[in-house]
Amino acid sequence: MDKMLLLVDDEEDIREVLSISLEGIGYTVHTAENGEEGLRAFKALRPPVVLTDIKMPGMDGIELLRRIKAEDPEVEVIMITGHGDMDLAVQSFKDEAVDFITKPIDIDALQVSLRRAYEKILIREKLQDYTHHLESLAYEKSKQLAAAREQIEDRDSRKSPAAFSDRFSTAFDHLPCYVTVQGEDLAYTAVNSHFKADFGEPEARPCYLICRGRADICPECPVVETFDTGRSCQTEMEWLLPDRSRCNLLVMTSPIRDSRGRIQQVLSMSTDIRYVLDLQDHLTSLGLMVGSVSHGIKGMLTGLDGGVYLLDSGLAKENEHQIREGLDTVKQMVGRIRKMVLDILFYAKDRDLKLERIDGAGFAEDLASGILEKAKSGGIEFELNTDGAGGDFEADTGFLRSALINILENAVDACAEDHAKTSHRIDFIVESEGEMIRFEIVDNGIGMDEATRRGIFDLFFSGKGEKGTGLGLFIARKIVEQHGGTISAESTPGQGTTMRVEMPRFGAGAASSES
Repeated sequence: MDKMLLLVDDEEDIREVLSISLEGIGYTVHTAENGEEGLRAFKALRPPVVLTDIKMPGMDGIELLRRIKAEDPEVEVIMITGHGDMDLAVQSFKDEAVDFITKPIDIDALQVSLRRAYEKILIREKLQDYTHHLESLAYEKSKQLAAAREQIEDRDSRKSPAAFSDRFSTAFDHLPCYVTVQGEDLAYTAVNSHFKADFGEPEARPCYLICRGRADICPECPVVETFDTGRSCQTEMEWLLPDRSRCNLLVMTSPIRDSRGRIQQVLSMSTDIRYVLDLQDHLTSLGLMVGSVSHGIKGMLTGLDGGVYLLDSGLAKENEHQIREGLDTVKQMVGRIRKMVLDILFYAKDRDLKLERIDGAGFAEDLASGILEKAKSGGIEFELNTDGAGGDFEADTGFLRSALINILENAVDACAEDHAKTSHRIDFIVESEGEMIRFEIVDNGIGMDEATRRGIFDLFFSGKGEKGTGLGLFIARKIVEQHGGTISAESTPGQGTTMRVEMPRFGAGAASSES
């Protein structure tokens, strides 16, 4: 594989240092000083990997990423970001960047990112080689079948679909992918056993109805393109399986011609690439989590150093006020580090629910006692209402406690950050309704705008800037959904937020396993 890459950065020093370092370990490096020049260089050189700064004058790194992906979706782009640009780094992943690294750039971390990008390219090339091999095999078999058919049947090239299907299934039934033959009306004339096992007999119905759940032809249909151009096509598609689950496939087509060269039907082979895409998603999430967590821990350690300094200074001067201030800072930083570690452990490891019967009112009182001191120290009124709790319910105590504490602490933080009001209040309400139990946390803090409200449950989305990791509410949603419940938010900027968790009082484990 050609280890060529394009480096785009408006800082000449960074371009020079990175070029020397990367060329020293075997890369061929081309450079550009801004987004416009970078796009021109990309079109001329077509490198497999691009390394670009996010913030540049004129065309920034995000726009360059989008332009490059529009030119060639298979190019891998690594973003360079400053510590204050985490939101832009998250946006770059939505635009299909493969990874990001933070300034100052650690050459070892950059090597890991580059190795990940080239490994992804290699996996894609191997998958393409595999599917090309299947296509060649299928094409050779179809030619053999066509030759045999011409010898034993009359000159009419349009043979019975059923007869062709019998011979086709003998050749292709054991291929580990979907192998199909379609006419110009896109109805299946032959399918292999792998297709039948998942979709049943096609009964001359068109592909878009069977595999996509559509009422009309797909705009990107490779079969139509092969009929139109006479050439083989390749594309990624999402099929809808009969159980309503979705399957990502690499679809490759090849024309089947008669003895006079006219396209009579199209052969398609569709290979499941869900595992490759899952691996890509996991690597992307891991890269983003490492960057986000590293940045968060660095800030906490800085705060911890400040607290230790205050303690040392206060002890040396026998200044009780300074000692207490340092101790409070150390406690705060240790608490944040502990919370981050627990969030990472919840995120990194799936665990089955360990359900037990819990008294709703007692559970809520235990939660309230854990948050009450923090609220009072911030001058926040905290009110617990369990009048409608309605007795017992089933849950994994540790999991559910973690989710609700996270929401309660967010409510305290929202009130603490609101300097426009003279008094703040949090209401924690627990009530049962039929077979459901509801936990409601209402605060009159800073509130959220619509964009923030929509994103708060997404992975690595944080409205707290450097104080948040973007894991807390994502994990809370994951825990609630594992209990078969839902979590939602209503909020108005400047007025406050209502967080609502609803889940079945009993049978949460069954709901979890079904989901």
